[in-house]
Amino acid sequence: MGLRSIVNCWFALTAFLRLIAGCCRFTSAVVIFICSILFSITLPTACDSRPDRVVIGIALTRSNHSAVELAAREINASGGIGGVPLELMGLEWDVVDRFDAEDILKWADRFAATDDLVAVIGHSDSSSTLSAAASYNQKKIPQIVTIATNPAITNIGDWTYRLCLSDAAQGPALAEYAVLDWGKKRIAVFYVNDDYGRGLAQLFEKRVRELGGEIVANVMHRNVLEADDKELISSALANLKRIGEPDLIALFQRINAANWTINAIREAGISASLLGGDSLGPISFIKEDAELKEGMRISQFFLPRPEDEHAMKFVNNFRQFANAEPEYGQAFAYDSVYLVRDAVLNGGFSREGVKSYLDKLIREKTVINGAGGAYALGPDHDARRSLYIVEARGGSQHFLKALDVN
Repeated sequence: MGLRSIVNCWFALTAFLRLIAGCCRFTSAVVIFICSILFSITLPTACDSRPDRVVIGIALTRSNHSAVELAAREINASGGIGGVPLELMGLEWDVVDRFDAEDILKWADRFAATDDLVAVIGHSDSSSTLSAAASYNQKKIPQIVTIATNPAITNIGDWTYRLCLSDAAQGPALAEYAVLDWGKKRIAVFYVNDDYGRGLAQLFEKRVRELGGEIVANVMHRNVLEADDKELISSALANLKRIGEPDLIALFQRINAANWTINAIREAGISASLLGGDSLGPISFIKEDAELKEGMRISQFFLPRPEDEHAMKFVNNFRQFANAEPEYGQAFAYDSVYLVRDAVLNGGFSREGVKSYLDKLIREKTVINGAGGAYALGPDHDARRSLYIVEARGGSQHFLKALDVN
């Protein structure tokens, strides 16, 4: 409870007892004595500004729910947030991979109408995050973005913060790695036609050209491949085979489209090296058709090391809780819950208090050691953190290099 609340309580009790004293002829000393007794009794209850609960809105795909549930369980087991239990709202919003636009607005209204809600964590893709961010900013709800990478997201308003890297950092960094470190000059790009794919491809291609590389093909397709998308990709590959194979094929796709495209690349007889964006970071992607992906290099946000006790503790706890290996989406979702917890403890039980604490982290350039690795929030509200390149070998990921993106 703040000093102002304590003072207000004191004056209210004093005024009340002075009114009684005027009727009952109590002395000033008696009034002060009674006031002190009543103040000590009522302070923990009548004047306590803490809510009955702290609510965090969850706007994440189903695969990330176990991570926020794990974090909430740990926090409540340790006494909650300053003694107040934490509740997660929105877990029944069951989304596999794509959020419905109508549902986004409906849930934004629900979150805003919940008095004890202090922040929203989400969304899980750039398109829905861009749609939701405008609503959250209008309603002044702190929004913690976990894995949506489109650069425009944190330009929408001051109430949106992002724990992953923006494509403004990832795109040029991958281009520099491909051209300068890997020595690839002739590059073909296949990407999904949405805010994620278009943004990352554009920034990657721009930097490749600046470094003297050549984009020999640029193929855009739907997220879920239909017959004409497959025909378009196959035709582009046949043309590449005819005019000369590229040194590298960059895939800024999601897993199902990438699996089909890689198979088509090899069936076309093209042996070019493969580079994948962060959406292909899950270890499950590498394990499926591992032989086809042998030697493929991928942008990775989450790479827990044995020497990182915090990360390994999360990995082990997640395995026991969810019976699965955690990926970067789960690690950042888990860290987001703890970030909100710290914001409430240090800024207060309100949306404004959460925002005030997050802005303080930015001003003071505070480094946070999360389960997903160390990060700091920059002035643009985007995280500054490491980006890793891993290589597929025998169905597992092997670390190659940490890229300097800060």
